[in-house]
Amino acid sequence: MKKAYLILPVLALAACQSEPKLPAVNQPAESAIVGLATPVQLRGTGVTEVHLGDYINPEKIDSFYLPAEVSASNIDPDQRIIGIEPEPTLGMETFMRVFADGQPYDIIIHRSRKVPVEVRIPADLFDGTVTIFGSFNAWNRTSDTMVLEGDDLVYRSEFQPGVQEYKFFVNDVEYTDPNAEQVSNGMGGFNSVLEVKPRGEKPEPIRAIGYEEGTVYLNALPESQDLKVLWDNQLLPEEYIHHGADSIAVRIPSNAAQINRSTLRFFSSNEAEWARELRIPLAAGKPIMNAQNVKRQDWSSARMYFIMIDRFANGDTANDEPLNDPEVLPQCDYRGGDIAGVLEKLREGYFDKLGVNTIWLSPITQNPTDAWGLWDKGGVRTKFSGYHGYWPISNTQIDYRFGDPEVLKTLIDEAHAKGYNVLLDYVANHVHQSHPIYQEHPEWATDLYLPDGSLNTERWDDHRLTTWFDNHLPTLDLRKPEVVEPMTDSALVWLTDFEFDGFRHDATKHIDLIFWRTLTHKVHERVNRPIYQIGETYGSAELIASYLSTGMLNAQFDFNAYDAILNVIADESIPMERVVDVMNASWDWYGQHNTMGYISGNQDRSRFISIASGDVLLSEDQKLAGYTRDIGKPQSTAYQQLLLLHVFNHSIPGIPVIYYGDEYGSPGANDPDNRRMMKFGELDSDEKSLRDEVSVLEDVRASEMALIYGSAEIEAISESLLHIRREYLGTTIDIYINRSKDAVEIPAEAGAEVLFGQELENNMLPALSAIMLKKS
Repeated sequence: MKKAYLILPVLALAACQSEPKLPAVNQPAESAIVGLATPVQLRGTGVTEVHLGDYINPEKIDSFYLPAEVSASNIDPDQRIIGIEPEPTLGMETFMRVFADGQPYDIIIHRSRKVPVEVRIPADLFDGTVTIFGSFNAWNRTSDTMVLEGDDLVYRSEFQPGVQEYKFFVNDVEYTDPNAEQVSNGMGGFNSVLEVKPRGEKPEPIRAIGYEEGTVYLNALPESQDLKVLWDNQLLPEEYIHHGADSIAVRIPSNAAQINRSTLRFFSSNEAEWARELRIPLAAGKPIMNAQNVKRQDWSSARMYFIMIDRFANGDTANDEPLNDPEVLPQCDYRGGDIAGVLEKLREGYFDKLGVNTIWLSPITQNPTDAWGLWDKGGVRTKFSGYHGYWPISNTQIDYRFGDPEVLKTLIDEAHAKGYNVLLDYVANHVHQSHPIYQEHPEWATDLYLPDGSLNTERWDDHRLTTWFDNHLPTLDLRKPEVVEPMTDSALVWLTDFEFDGFRHDATKHIDLIFWRTLTHKVHERVNRPIYQIGETYGSAELIASYLSTGMLNAQFDFNAYDAILNVIADESIPMERVVDVMNASWDWYGQHNTMGYISGNQDRSRFISIASGDVLLSEDQKLAGYTRDIGKPQSTAYQQLLLLHVFNHSIPGIPVIYYGDEYGSPGANDPDNRRMMKFGELDSDEKSLRDEVSVLEDVRASEMALIYGSAEIEAISESLLHIRREYLGTTIDIYINRSKDAVEIPAEAGAEVLFGQELENNMLPALSAIMLKKS
């Protein structure tokens, strides 16, 4: 049956005056939208393609309505794909309404914040083709070419307001812009800076300042600033909102009392920009005030621990099977860690003592039993085993060296009984060349050679959807439905045959969006429990955000934030403002209630503590360093610097992620040196002290609603002092991080409770330390 499509003014969606003062807002018994609908973010100019199927199964959609200030085109009645283009009269924020099975659902539409930018340099400054690259295009040296206009080379685009860093690339050499400000890049060089101003005055942030029976109070907003409130995915009529002189009162729908969990969502905008969304979780119609009432399935409360299984704990020596190949160096071979070892540490209470509540397991699918790949550099030569798990020869079979279905099910069941989530690292982008799917369907892989004859390996940006990681790792062409269907079915096995709570997805940006939409649609249709999916993408915030949708991924890892905080903690010459700029850009793209991952490190990076100690340099070949010299115990100050990183990750919105060993300061250069065997009982005083402090951080994060759901602000008070403020319904937590080797003074906080850190004398925060202060 053909579905209706209507375009109505927004006013037509509001309640008419003849309705009761507080008209009913009804929640469906079972929502057609899984979770909270992510806002539609329009492109800077032109048409934005919107997949209504990201929100609701297209077969269930009855009709949808758009405000008069946008036009719709390219409507696909079967797939429910529409093109939305803003009219000149559109403000910064509106909404569309979708009906499914007779129930309305409201989805916020954000007009782009982007403003036009121009970079102009004299054409005779360089000899050759000039490209511009920077934080706006994932530092891709070849994607944007300067255009000759008269005597100048010009680059024009549209950027989000904020600070962008960039350089020029000419004849295989990088150059800065001589007409722009320069900042250190943290690797011995400099980047040019472009500050993009917003198109007008920024809106006031929305803050929840209090609660009385049935009413939430917000800070007062300027008359020029609009406010919309959603209860889950239903827009509240204006009658629920009362604007007073000093505050805004928002009534909670009375029938919220009959619903175990729901959420109030607050959106606001002025003529220039839209403010960041504010959320307040409700339990039986009342705001959750005690963090103990937040369940593990609420991913805003997750505190994650990443385990590389082979290097964590050996619980079953019967499945040990190193290659013992003379061509494989010992650090590149299996070490015996397995699922039984993780289960053993779970039973011993290791994770209880540490304080995490989510375990992320590295890939467990079957990998080859022989050596592959080759490192031959700097006098070091080695092949590799598949100890890491990222070379699958099966997508559904557990590697026998890690365990079997029974031990895996036991681990998940016992983890759930203790209140833990368990995530599986899943590899979809590529397979090992011995994988039956490649042996039977070689045409399902992308081409190893490009049309110009060059090798299509490690082409991370210019051929990101087709590049191979190595010659023995064919990339599957996940732009083809005939490949997507079986590969998404294979992923579903881990959710239907086992009770995993979600996936960490490898190499996300190298996989076409059709895969993520297909997989998530199948998850919604076939799995009757909340499933969390987080991806891995190195690139610009805009690229990372393009995968975040109700119908794709819940989150990704914010590597840009990690790079920024690493640089400012490890190098005092880098302005503290860099962290502020990066975090504000992140919150503009991902929202301040994101569930992005904020890492202490990972399997692809040198250990933070060894960089902070100066034992590994960002400017050197960090993999070679791990092979050719002993990266030993760090300086004592580096343990304090690593603690500052942990404090930062536990202070901002999102999910703090501890890479195994970072709770005590395991040293190491890049892989495989950053994948040493885990230590448990044999810690020295520096390591034990750090682990104890991290445990305190985990407990604080778990117990404070302001750190789980609070609004967020960040500022650099000085070159040495970073300030983060979290606020939730009258409770404020101020976090101060001092990266300097000298004590600094912080603003007076009379009557504040110290949640983390030491009581201060004369408001002086000691060198390389942090403090969390709570006021209610």
